Amino acid sequence: MLITPAILLFAQLAAAPAGEARYDGICEYPAELRERARAGELVSGSLVECNQVTIAPEQISFGQRSWETRTRFNGTFEGDRMTVTSVTQPNGREWRVRGVCDLSYANGKLSNVACSVYADHATLVANFRVSTINAPR
Repeated sequence: MLITPAILLFAQLAAAPAGEARYDGICEYPAELRERARAGELVSGSLVECNQVTIAPEQISFGQRSWETRTRFNGTFEGDRMTVTSVTQPNGREWRVRGVCDLSYANGKLSNVACSVYADHATLVANFRVSTINAPR
C-alpha cells in the first residue's frame, strides 16, 4: 500500500484532540543564559529543552517529538497570553507557580512561544521558536 503525504497529514490531524495544535521547532536561548546555566548560576533544568510544543485551551506543553514526557505549563489564556498557575514536570510532579506564557506571531502565523515562571526561589523558562519549514499538526 502506498502512503501519500495527504494520508499522513490526515492521520496527524486526526490524532490531535479538538482545540489542540502541535508545532515543530526548537527551544533556544541566548548564549549568556546558557553560560549562566552551565556555570551553576541557574537551578539545574531551569531551561526547558524541546523540539515540539503543543498548545491546548488550558495548557502549553514542551517536549521531544515521539516522546510522551513533556513539561506542561498550566493556566488560563487571555488572548495571546496565558497566566500560568502550575507546571507539571515530565515525572508527573506538579508545582504551584506564578508566571506567564506569551504567543508571538509573524505574518499571521505562530512564530514563538515564551514561558517564564517562578516558585520557591526557582525559575523555569521555555523559549520555543516555531520551524518555518513545518506546518502545525
